[in-house]
Amino acid sequence: MAASISLVTPSYSGDFAACQLLCASMDRFVSGFDMHYIVVGDEDAALFAGLAGPKRRVVTNAELLPKFWSIGRWRGRRYSWALGLGLPVYGWHLQQLRKIAMTLAQESEWVMCVDSDNCFVRPFDLSTVTVSNKVPLFVTPAGITPDRPNHVTWLGNAYVLFGLPAPALPADDFIGPMIVWERETVSQMVQKIESFAGKPWWSAIARQRQFSEYLIYAAAVASDPAIAERHEKTTQSWCLTYWEGPALDDKGLADFIGQLAPHQNSITIQSHTHTPADVIRRAVLG
Repeated sequence: MAASISLVTPSYSGDFAACQLLCASMDRFVSGFDMHYIVVGDEDAALFAGLAGPKRRVVTNAELLPKFWSIGRWRGRRYSWALGLGLPVYGWHLQQLRKIAMTLAQESEWVMCVDSDNCFVRPFDLSTVTVSNKVPLFVTPAGITPDRPNHVTWLGNAYVLFGLPAPALPADDFIGPMIVWERETVSQMVQKIESFAGKPWWSAIARQRQFSEYLIYAAAVASDPAIAERHEKTTQSWCLTYWEGPALDDKGLADFIGQLAPHQNSITIQSHTHTPADVIRRAVLG
């Protein structure tokens, strides 16, 4: 029997317009899932409330994690702090922690993590993802190299959480815009982290300061043969990403969408390309 699957999207006020477009594209193109969870900070609950619907819930930090207090901004980032935490964390940290917590709190056997700036452009029946008994684990082989210092740090810190040495470089990269997790694996992952650290999983992870939730998950898979047996690596992504370059106009975006491979059904246009939201909306929704 195929596993059940839901979607999890962490977001915040700065990504609200992009998240609106993601939701509209999902409503048009995506089927075969249980629920779409949008996870936000308590301060953004009212802004996102209107996106809720029969198959979409807006879930706040207060429902998932201990209370975090905002302590202001530094270098453009909003920082927060919680009891039992060492140094403050910023928004990207919290989005990763909420993604893990939401996976544990929802009922589906699998989740697909989808970023706010994703957009579906073709029909996608998510039940086709769960037909296999193996969880698809997206990988970029040898994608972590010494010239990518952030990734190298994230990799090392992922393995530190389990008391293990990091793989030699070049190492596989498991970061992507649409990543599938198994709830049971996430549950076992946080249990192992708490057992080794002697503190709540969210605190242990946040104390690393620099981390990637996807590399932590991949480390949990790689370090346990029983978990690894439930997963199958794949180099195919459902999403085509425009990482860098000039802002796209209508023709440029149409040409980009035309590059989609047969197995791809969504796009991500990175915000720093400054592609106008109206251009993306016209291309996706007409």
